[in-house]
Amino acid sequence: MLSRDSKHFSGVRMSTTKLARVAVMLALALVLSIVDGMLPPLPSPVPLRYGLANVAVMAALVLLGGGEAFSVAILKSVFVFLTRGLFAGLVSMSGTLCSILVMLALEKGTRGRVSIFILSVVGAITHNFGQFLFLIFKDVYRASFIYVAPFLILFGILTGLLSAALLRMTMKPLEALFNRKIRPRS
Repeated sequence: MLSRDSKHFSGVRMSTTKLARVAVMLALALVLSIVDGMLPPLPSPVPLRYGLANVAVMAALVLLGGGEAFSVAILKSVFVFLTRGLFAGLVSMSGTLCSILVMLALEKGTRGRVSIFILSVVGAITHNFGQFLFLIFKDVYRASFIYVAPFLILFGILTGLLSAALLRMTMKPLEALFNRKIRPRS
């Protein structure tokens, strides 16, 4: 039996407060994803975006924890599926799974001492590669991996640094909103 202040979320018992915090991070991720879609794509041989929604996923990771960040990341891809269709949802999910799993491993492997800049850059690069590998698998792109890989890495570094800088700038308001202090990170 569930207590009055808890709900089931993704098969895990979650307090109402935690559920509300995940919902706030998901809403932030969705808004940032919409803003990202309004910006012009990055100049690259494959379509690349800025990955602004990653700011909310990383904020969830450092403020709420791995399970909550995973929920935000997956639900963000579900939103893409619902609003842009099956193929866009699968492309989003492929990058999201690669990115969040690597960021979770980095966070756990370093016991939370990894820099948000490293976390963000590694997440952005793996997101780019995850999506590109899915598109190659689905035979959408026939571009040479050797030709495209430098662009994926370069833009992963640039967009990862952008996301980390945005998270860094919003840490104080997020800490106040969630009444939590984030460990100092580079």
